[in-house]
Amino acid sequence: MASENVKDTMRAPSVSEAEEMAKYGITRVPVDYFHYRQYRYTNFVDAIAQARRDQKRMD
Repeated sequence: MASENVKDTMRAPSVSEAEEMAKYGITRVPVDYFHYRQYRYTNFVDAIAQARRDQKRMD
C-alpha cells in the first residue's frame, strides 16, 4: 500500500487541474477504502471475504 498515493488523491485539484477537469468533463467522487492487514480494498465484500479466508486458515 503506497500511502503517498492516498495522500495525493485526497488533496484538492490545483486550479490548472480543475480547469482541465472541466474542459474534459472529468468529475471527482469520494471513495471509501477498507483496510485489512496490509491490503486496501474499495469493495467491502472483498475485504470481508479475505478476512474470512484468513480466519479459516488459522482455525
